[in-house]
Amino acid sequence: MTNNIPTAKEFWNQSCKNEELKSPGDIMLEFAKLHVEAALKVASENVELDYWKGDCQLCGSNTIDKESILNAYPLTNIK
Repeated sequence: MTNNIPTAKEFWNQSCKNEELKSPGDIMLEFAKLHVEAALKVASENVELDYWKGDCQLCGSNTIDKESILNAYPLTNIK
């Protein structure tokens, strides 16, 4: 995965030049939105199906492996 998301410092410096973002709170919200969008995109691209449950295969039924979503976006991406 290529991480094109700016660091918090980069985003802050860029946002201070943006006249639409008036307050630190606005800047923080926009930064969080970037990371949430990235996390959801990565999760949707990396979701894994869990074909097995216990000792038996789910016949023709796929379930989403929750851990594959929870672990899809590393917290180290938030800087």
